[in-house]
Amino acid sequence: MPAPKMSVIGDSIRLVPAGSPALFELSALGFSSSEIDVQIITPSKRHIPARIDEEPGRSGEFRVEFTPTEVGSHLVEVSIAGQKLPAGPLVAKVYNSSLIQVTDVPSAVVGHACQFRVDASAAGEGQLEISINEGEVPNHVQVVGGGRCLVSFTPEVAKPHYIDIKFNGEAVRGCPFICNVSDTSRVTLSLNHLELIPVDQPASFHMGVDGSGSAELAVYVRGPNSELPVKVTGNVSSGFTAEFIPKEVGVHSISVEYNGYPVNGTPFLAKAFNADKVLIGPVARGSVGQPTHFTVDASQAGEGNLEITISARGQNIPTQVTPQGNARFSVSFVPFEACEHVINIAFNKKTVPGCPIVTRVGGDSHVTVSGQALSSAGLGRQSYLTVSNVAGSLEDLEVNVEGPNGQAVPAQVTDNKDTTCSVAFTPRVVGEHRISVNYRNIPVVGSPFSCKVYDVTAIKVKDAKRGVIGMPVTFLVETSQAGPGNLEVTVNGGRVPTSAQAQGPHTYAISFTPREPIVHTVDLRFNAEDVPGSPFSCQVSDTAKVLVTEVLEKVSVNRVATFTIEADASLGTPVVEVLSPTRESLSVHVKQNSPGTYTAGFTPKDTGDHSVEVKLNGSHVEGSPFLVKAYNADKVKVTDINSGVVGKPIFFSINASQAGAGNLEIIVAVNGKNVPNYVQSEGNAKFRVNFKPQEAAVHSLSVRFNGEPVPGSPFSCKVIGAGQATISGHNLKMGAVKRLMSFTVDPQTPSTNCDVIATPPSGIALPITIEPIDGKYNVSFVPTEVGRHNISVLVDGESIKGSPFACNIYDVTKVHVSGLTEALLGQATTFTVDAAEAGEGTLELVVSTENNTVKAEVVACARGLYDVTFVPQTTSTHYVNISFNDDNVPGSPFKCPVVSGMLHGPSMVRVGNTAYIDLDMSDLNGPVAAEVTGPDGIIIPCTLTKLSSSLYRVEVRTRQVGSYSIIFNDGHKMVSSQTLQAFDPSKVSIKEIADAVCHRPGTILVVASKEAGPGKLSVNVRAGGADVDSLVRERENGVYEIVFHPTRAAPHRVHIKYNEVHIPGSPLDVTVRGPTGGREVTATGLGLYQSCVGKITSFTIETLGRPGKEFDVVISGPQGNAVPVRCYQHRDGNLLAEFTTNSVGTYKIDVLHGAKPVLGSPFFCQAFDAAKVKLQELGPMTISVHDHIAFKLMKADAGTADLDVTATSPSGQEIPLQVTPLNDGAEMIEFSPSVPGTYMINVTYGGCSVPGSPVVCTVDAVGQARAKGEGLLSGHVGKPAHFIVTGTRSPPAVQVDGPDSVSKATIEAGANPGTWNVSYVPSEVGVFDVRVVSAGQQLPGSPWHPKIIDTRNLRVIGGWSAVCDDIGRLKLHPSNKISFDTAEAGPGEISGTVGDHPLAFEMTSSNRLKLVPPQISNGEHRLEILFNGTPFPGAPKLALVQDLEPPVQDTSRVLLKGRGLTSAKCGEEVSFTIDGSQAGSGTPKVQLFSPTSELNVMLQHLGDSVYRASYIPLTPDPLLMTVSWNGRQLKGCPLQINVTSAADASRVICSGDGLKHGVVGQEIRSFIDTRRAGPGELTAHCVGPHKVAYCELYDHGDATFTLNVKPQEAGRHALTIKYAGEHVPGSPFTLRVSGAPDASKVRVYGPGIEHGVLATFQSRFICDTRGAGAGQLTVRVRGPKGAFRVEMQRETQKDRIILCRYDPTEPGDYRVEVRWAGVLVPGSPFPVKIVDTQDELLMLTQGGDNYSTGHHTITSWRGSQTIL
Repeated sequence: MPAPKMSVIGDSIRLVPAGSPALFELSALGFSSSEIDVQIITPSKRHIPARIDEEPGRSGEFRVEFTPTEVGSHLVEVSIAGQKLPAGPLVAKVYNSSLIQVTDVPSAVVGHACQFRVDASAAGEGQLEISINEGEVPNHVQVVGGGRCLVSFTPEVAKPHYIDIKFNGEAVRGCPFICNVSDTSRVTLSLNHLELIPVDQPASFHMGVDGSGSAELAVYVRGPNSELPVKVTGNVSSGFTAEFIPKEVGVHSISVEYNGYPVNGTPFLAKAFNADKVLIGPVARGSVGQPTHFTVDASQAGEGNLEITISARGQNIPTQVTPQGNARFSVSFVPFEACEHVINIAFNKKTVPGCPIVTRVGGDSHVTVSGQALSSAGLGRQSYLTVSNVAGSLEDLEVNVEGPNGQAVPAQVTDNKDTTCSVAFTPRVVGEHRISVNYRNIPVVGSPFSCKVYDVTAIKVKDAKRGVIGMPVTFLVETSQAGPGNLEVTVNGGRVPTSAQAQGPHTYAISFTPREPIVHTVDLRFNAEDVPGSPFSCQVSDTAKVLVTEVLEKVSVNRVATFTIEADASLGTPVVEVLSPTRESLSVHVKQNSPGTYTAGFTPKDTGDHSVEVKLNGSHVEGSPFLVKAYNADKVKVTDINSGVVGKPIFFSINASQAGAGNLEIIVAVNGKNVPNYVQSEGNAKFRVNFKPQEAAVHSLSVRFNGEPVPGSPFSCKVIGAGQATISGHNLKMGAVKRLMSFTVDPQTPSTNCDVIATPPSGIALPITIEPIDGKYNVSFVPTEVGRHNISVLVDGESIKGSPFACNIYDVTKVHVSGLTEALLGQATTFTVDAAEAGEGTLELVVSTENNTVKAEVVACARGLYDVTFVPQTTSTHYVNISFNDDNVPGSPFKCPVVSGMLHGPSMVRVGNTAYIDLDMSDLNGPVAAEVTGPDGIIIPCTLTKLSSSLYRVEVRTRQVGSYSIIFNDGHKMVSSQTLQAFDPSKVSIKEIADAVCHRPGTILVVASKEAGPGKLSVNVRAGGADVDSLVRERENGVYEIVFHPTRAAPHRVHIKYNEVHIPGSPLDVTVRGPTGGREVTATGLGLYQSCVGKITSFTIETLGRPGKEFDVVISGPQGNAVPVRCYQHRDGNLLAEFTTNSVGTYKIDVLHGAKPVLGSPFFCQAFDAAKVKLQELGPMTISVHDHIAFKLMKADAGTADLDVTATSPSGQEIPLQVTPLNDGAEMIEFSPSVPGTYMINVTYGGCSVPGSPVVCTVDAVGQARAKGEGLLSGHVGKPAHFIVTGTRSPPAVQVDGPDSVSKATIEAGANPGTWNVSYVPSEVGVFDVRVVSAGQQLPGSPWHPKIIDTRNLRVIGGWSAVCDDIGRLKLHPSNKISFDTAEAGPGEISGTVGDHPLAFEMTSSNRLKLVPPQISNGEHRLEILFNGTPFPGAPKLALVQDLEPPVQDTSRVLLKGRGLTSAKCGEEVSFTIDGSQAGSGTPKVQLFSPTSELNVMLQHLGDSVYRASYIPLTPDPLLMTVSWNGRQLKGCPLQINVTSAADASRVICSGDGLKHGVVGQEIRSFIDTRRAGPGELTAHCVGPHKVAYCELYDHGDATFTLNVKPQEAGRHALTIKYAGEHVPGSPFTLRVSGAPDASKVRVYGPGIEHGVLATFQSRFICDTRGAGAGQLTVRVRGPKGAFRVEMQRETQKDRIILCRYDPTEPGDYRVEVRWAGVLVPGSPFPVKIVDTQDELLMLTQGGDNYSTGHHTITSWRGSQTIL
């Protein structure tokens, strides 16, 4: 019988939650459910029943169902007819997520790892998913085994963290778990000083808290047996102080919690001790030379340092301390003198009760021996003994000294003549020496004595140079050759505990554990002597640590993963080892970024956990080892993506099992919207994802792993509709009348019919065209009505979704515009837009000119009816663009011409000036009035003048900055208005100019105060004729930052303007240094980039001390020709290179050092010639107010240089100019004057004046008629004379009267309104009167007196033929006399030229003139003779000069000498000399111009063609001077003269400590005397390292000042003091400013401030002022009069530790008072009581303050002080 055909449908192994049905599907064709046998075996080997049902409608398919309750794998054995399932038993893996235990979820701290445990051992098999804050916070899972794991994460933000845990997709019971996170870094505290604390005394520490937010601070102190009360005082701003009192000896744990979490560094273990518990055994009475013993028991006193000192007569004697175990010690010493011995024992610097102990060492009447040598002696040094009570002679005394090996040591005995003898010997070897003393052959008491000889120089120390905080520092001390003795070790004066451990018979390991990263000082003493090299220093640094960022939690394979290590560089380079998941060592690259900082990088190759170990000197550093999880997003596989249908779930699978640890991000989106998706875990990092689409469109599936897209992402998933038709194409929401509308209907499924009905507002359906194509339908129709149309779409008789559709139809032709006609400049213009019949829609309207848009206001008057208002600001045509539903309205854009005729006047004016605003308007009824409102809203007075019937002018005087409103009223009706802005550029100042370096941004800070008014700041930076990139950044409070980017190490010229007017100090030159900063040979200077033709140009080579012969400079011209160069060496070793360019163009400059070019070489220098700049006037230079002045500046042939153009108003102030570049390379310069007067325009090119500069323009007032023209000055009989009258709308009245006749004037209207052309024809010679009257008044200058001539009446005596040769040339010879008769020609002068030389005429008789023969060379010359500028009738055109000596006239031989050629002082006369003695006969002419006027120059002839010229400058503006000789300008002219103030800054005297040093928070004063410096302005400016200090000058009224400087920070300040713009002597001063003094930081310690015995009193004490700022230390001691003197000393002048002593000579009460900057330091004043005996001191310390010495009652104060 064949085996039955059985198979499993679906997976044979399934995950099943406990208590839920488990389902398996089987296929067994031909069988019934009764023939199928199912056996289910649970993990506990029990059998549970199962139900078998046949699937309805599916014959041969069965479902096996059972409900498991036990966790574990259930085996399902299926058999049919005795045959088992071929695939083996089915497996149901049953799990129970409710059995998962989550324990130890703690609170956490920002930046510290937080751990909790998850126990899933009883939950069965499955996938455990853990996410913190929805995956935002990475976590690390460490599998412990048996279904248990340890989860850790590091919070970075102080907020609750929510922990979600899922098991097989089910949330674990109790989720989410909440972990509260706190940021304890906001609390700072220092507890190192509490390592050792005494019991029963307050111990305190300070806590600083960041004041932001609310928080709870708690402090706990727990002693060995109980918790102690803690007192906390203070507040958030100043911090908190915690204080407690330890009551018992032992370790005290100090815990500080912030919001319930421990603060970093806590709990801290403090060790409490009790010096009172140190017990001292009895001390027996000692004898000289015999050891004295006693015991010390510190077992009950706690941990600490025990110090034992024994002294006799103020000198310490050697002490032997032997440990007995359990903190008990045996102490012994050998007295060598019969006197009181004082025993002092201190525990942790606290004196033990009963100390000092005084024990008496007795002698007797017998012979006794005493002295230091009885106990110890130094090797090689003479040691002494004293033998007392010697009655006999020296022969009775025998002294023998034996070395360690029995060798004899010579000893010398000397009789002191007082029954004592001195014994001296010098030991030569170390070890115990035997000293035998016999008196009369009998050993004295104690003999033989033992003397321990030592050698401190034989001690060898192997010290530790460096250490790390918290790690023991150990150094070795070897004493094998040093002999016996006592070794003392202290670290940092005993403040750091030490421990000693024997390493052998004579070797000791001394160790201490540092707690601070400072230099630790180790003092080593042997037998109270310093060991060679002591004190030793040990540099302690912070511990090394690894800085791991969040990025390192998970890293991608094949990418470099980096982290940072901080470690002291002196400890060596950290060693980093990285092990892959396969335990393979990876290559690691460690790079040092900076001292103490390293970057380590490695590239993981495999996914999984990588172990990283960082070691330094073989030990793990902080943070090591740690794990790095490597992942590979390319290993994530996305499968089973199929198309879907709207409304039904779509499934796909993700397999991330090979990708490593990470976060999976899945986003499903369609048309920019996210679609919810659901993820089901299938175990082993496999997931099943589904989403339910709602739209029939392609969906985007984005899958990312740890933020990286997986291969193929984003995926596409096509979704189709389930019978839902869609519409595409035209927007059915809106359409236009008579415009075709079309759209496409997609049924999504096969269909047979589509119907569309379009119903307009009239209800009559529109004809529709439907065209089926490829299963879709194209629909179109044309609407004819305005309004809402209903579009119904039916497919197969059913309406599609959204049908009927509402479509709005509009008609743009129904939008009408009215009222848009001519507009007036500056006046509101209103027009109407009517769209009421156009339908529903959006109306858009824009008013614009050719260049920009104009603001318009739209007011809705009714539905669809709008009023639009705008105000034109320019006369250019305005355009109105109107669209309706994005369709242009017919006729758009509409043109609106703007008529200028209303107002003429400026919109901006400089404060203090008068602005003239003209109203030109006809048809005014009157009265016309003007109202001006100032910036403060107050109406200010103004002057209104009627210039004609339609022209009015108002004068506005601006007194303050801001906006002025000018309103013109005609009666009660406002006819025009204008806004005027007043500004003050002088209130804009340059605050700071940063040091500029080539190729680095340079900055200039400019401050515009509120007093500057409204305006715009602009900047232009140029260097060597080239523009430099710059920008202006506006900050707060009127501060502007100018940033420019220099690329040349040369002076940069910076123009800073406010409303196009230079601010004070502008233009300024900023020196730009080279980028090398003096580390490399460089060439600097403007001469490398720019040169003026014909003038010496120079630059500097910074040689850095190299010989000049190593450098070479080669300059080639534009044609490649070589240019000579001269080099000079300065005193500083640098070279100055000079050269002269002779033509315009680019010059190449090679600067070589040896054979190599210096940095930046070759340089390219642009040569320019200002003389080739041409000015062309583009109109008359005499105009009216508000007219345009324009001229053209052509510089194409002048080369490249900086063009500077400034215009000066009649009041001497700069006015804005408009400079426009033209296509031909020229510049158009324009401005519109606002006030009448004379304007001067100065034009410089590369700093040199151009020919024709300054340009002078005359501006007449508008409405004031003026007359000008040649006809008002001269004329000719019978010829028309012309002139022009301007400024009047009505024709003027003109009357012309001759000496005996009247000439009729002809008046015609000119081309421009208000201009009239006048002409008349004189009929006789003589002086005429011309009167011009307008509006009933004569014009200014009327009457004019033109001189009328008649050249027909001119004649030459004898006729021209008598004075000319045969060909008509005038013969010029000294013997020829040529005379002219001008009597009948009228008033005038005769003049002329021959060649280039003027002709001279001498008056011989009435109206007869004789020609003076000119001094020119022989030959033929051009001739011109004029009478009043008119050619002389019949005069020849050529002249022949005969038999004349060649004239010696050479202007190059004219010499100019004197200071007045280069510089001058304001108000002082200055002169120079013009020497023409070598140039032949001639006369000089000097012209001198300031920016506003021409100065008068006085010439004095000194003889022999030598002249003295003098002038007095009245303003400190630079001057331009031109000197001519015989009409020819001298070479080198024009000359620029610098004019400075008359003040002399070098005579200003500055004095006071305020110029040298000061303290923050205190005024720093100095005194300034300007009485000898003349009149001038005094300024002071002080800049610190980061901030500007406040400077205040107090004027005493007698030319003396007090300067107060208030710095805001400590550090070096630069104090600049200038007088009249010049530095005073010593400026800039270097002002050292120290921090404010803080007396609380001064520490005072030492024996000098403690009670003591006079004989042994050590009065020294230390004042440690480190960290206390600047101040004066004052020490005063009060005590018995004359009993002391105070001394202070320190090692160096800068040392902050001062040693003080006062050496008292009498007992009594002393009081030590220490002040810092006048304030008592902590603990001061210190009471000190000095007594005679040790017993008195003991009574004093035990009896409190009731003790009195009974000594001197007269007291005195002694003191000393030092300044830091």
